[in-house]
Amino acid sequence: MASPTLTQETPPIDSFLVCPGCRGSLRRESPAASPQECIRCVACGRTFTEVRGCIDFAGLDEARQEERRYYEGRYRSEGGAARPYEPKQWAALWADPNFPERAAILRRMGDLRGKLVLCLGNGASRKELYLLHLGARLVHSDLSLNGPLSVKQEYDLSAYEGRAHFHAFDAFQVPLPDASVDVLYAFELVHHIPDLRRFFDEVRRLLKPGGICIFFDHAYSPMWQRAKKTVLWPVTKAVHLIHGISPEDLRASEVGGFREEVMERLGREHGLTAAFFERTTFFQYLLREGTGKLIGFNRAQWIYRLTGSIGNWLDRVLTARSDALKRSRIELVWGFERREA
Repeated sequence: MASPTLTQETPPIDSFLVCPGCRGSLRRESPAASPQECIRCVACGRTFTEVRGCIDFAGLDEARQEERRYYEGRYRSEGGAARPYEPKQWAALWADPNFPERAAILRRMGDLRGKLVLCLGNGASRKELYLLHLGARLVHSDLSLNGPLSVKQEYDLSAYEGRAHFHAFDAFQVPLPDASVDVLYAFELVHHIPDLRRFFDEVRRLLKPGGICIFFDHAYSPMWQRAKKTVLWPVTKAVHLIHGISPEDLRASEVGGFREEVMERLGREHGLTAAFFERTTFFQYLLREGTGKLIGFNRAQWIYRLTGSIGNWLDRVLTARSDALKRSRIELVWGFERREA
């Protein structure tokens, strides 16, 4: 069978993308009118599927396929016409005092004008689109295809033409060249990663000298972990049964969160230095997230804001004055810079 030919109407592939396996250049091999495009690596011949502008680069082993199947079902798109994107609405979300980690993340990112921001494992999260308004070039990615595809279809981003990109790929094999990323960002992703050494090697490969990686995950919390293993064990199991939990989330829940000294050492071993760790909440997380996991996250927003506000007050009154509670704060903004030796 003859290979499909390119036409003048065929839209270009994002110029910065490369084959995640061999880093070769890519070309499109089917007409733009096709619902699914075929993308081929010029060097190794590997092919990838493109659906409505989102390329699926994720070639996975069976263990990772199980994780992907869970999120493909969770992020299924509802369809419908794209709606306008309102930066002011999302600016308010980033400044919401019920989510103090968001302000900490933006502060760490710094001036984003003209910078390439890679969002790894971003699922169907919309709030990161605000980074476009701050001047970034944004690559929204996830292990699933439905996550980035649903975000791309939901909003009219024509005002950011050429700066918003949506693709599916594994965090172990990112289809970007070496030293191409200014800011690598991952929100509640790293605890899904089964091999952190391999992941940190990929992070270092991607970051430009002086680039920064910013993660948000759970820190190891002695009080919270002890409670989950004892008095709250029946509640925890019930929540998992009612709402479901991905395989990697379950593994992370059983092990507990990250310890700063361990992550700093591991990052340093893989060429990532200038480590930073910023714990944010204890009571606020327990009340806000506990409410959502017990009753679901689809209720009236005032419910979660009320419980979050109560938790915020308790953190200011109690956590700030107790060393034991400070050590048990659960939510953690952390990361590294890539500095040349």
